[in-house]
Amino acid sequence: MTASSRLAAAEPQAHFRVGGLGPHSDLSTAQMGWVCGLVLAAHAGAAIWLWRTATEPVPELASPTIAVVMLDNEAPVPPAPPAPPAPATDTPPPAQAVPPTPAARSVAARAPAVLATPTQAAAAVAAAAPTAAAPTEAPAAVAAPAPAAVAPAPAQAAPPAPATPKTLPSSAVRYLVEPVTNYPRASRELGEFGVVRMRVLVDEQGRPREVEVAKSSGFPRLDQAALVAMRAARFQPHIEDGQPRMVWVQASLHFKLDEF
Repeated sequence: MTASSRLAAAEPQAHFRVGGLGPHSDLSTAQMGWVCGLVLAAHAGAAIWLWRTATEPVPELASPTIAVVMLDNEAPVPPAPPAPPAPATDTPPPAQAVPPTPAARSVAARAPAVLATPTQAAAAVAAAAPTAAAPTEAPAAVAAPAPAAVAPAPAQAAPPAPATPKTLPSSAVRYLVEPVTNYPRASRELGEFGVVRMRVLVDEQGRPREVEVAKSSGFPRLDQAALVAMRAARFQPHIEDGQPRMVWVQASLHFKLDEF
């Protein structure tokens, strides 16, 4: 739609508005003039705006450009020849380490951490192993003083073993209660007779502790009767150095048929 057509379409509306103010309106001629001037000014402004809008060109969008770059295959670079061995020279003194500048520190701080390869990690561990394994020299251990040898307590003297009772002859026997011989009836009927010689251990009170047959009569019944009679006897204690002593004594019992 052109500017003239837009203006023509707007004019009937203006005439309608102006026509609304007829001869019967209460407005004066001066007021009518002001109203008409305002309407014309509004139409003029609208026409100018429409004309400027129609004449301004619409900017076209630039189509994207695709650039194609052809890369040639680079020829393989031949390996560099080995460098000749450097002549042996005196090893220069190691250069002193220069402290890094603040800029280098900031760059090192921003640099990403590089993961150590297994070979580097193993080398680092091998380099640190001697340092960690080297033990610090411990001070020489002070030898603890040996405990003083304690002399063993003297063993208490064992009580002296009782002396072996001595044996007295039959002539040294003194009875307090003589043995009573009981001739066995069977031995008398059978005509058995003889002498039984015995050894009797008499204690400090004169009692027979042990009685044994030293020489048999040849008849067991007579021997047994002699042992029973000797165990019932009592002896006078043997005194030696003012003390009663246990002794062995020799005693004999005779069995004779004509005496019973």
